[in-house]
Amino acid sequence: MQTKPYDFETQRKVGQEGETFLDQWLHPVYKVLDVSEEVKYQQAGIDRIVTRSDGSVITIEYKFDLAAKRTGNLFFETISNDKEMIPGWGWSSQADYWIVLIPEQEILVFKPGNLRALVWELQKTLQKRSVPNKGYNTVGYPIPLTQARKVAFQIKTLYLESL
Repeated sequence: MQTKPYDFETQRKVGQEGETFLDQWLHPVYKVLDVSEEVKYQQAGIDRIVTRSDGSVITIEYKFDLAAKRTGNLFFETISNDKEMIPGWGWSSQADYWIVLIPEQEILVFKPGNLRALVWELQKTLQKRSVPNKGYNTVGYPIPLTQARKVAFQIKTLYLESL
């Protein structure tokens, strides 16, 4: 079966909808600053700067996994572009937290070190996957959600809240 190439523009639109959803989820408690269009933050894998009620500041990278609900796996990207050997967000992101939205299912919040440690632990049992893009592939590991949830900092189950 041929895998359909990843459509960046379609994914970008979906991502923007997800960003709005996550911003609204965080907003009642935190002050959220969108820095996703600023190059220095893009290079560091940071989408938001969040100020807590005590004034402390953390950085967050948003991730959206549209296939996770269907596959039961979270995609941990190790190589963003296999032609230019650009490291994936899984190893390169410098954010304090990753917030993963699985639409119509759940929100998972991770401290990057915990998810990275899980990937290292499971690496020998995981099968690398390539996702075709236009002219290159993205490479990573499908992490079983059952395992990923065990190292999540927070889990929010999504019910039919938007109906």
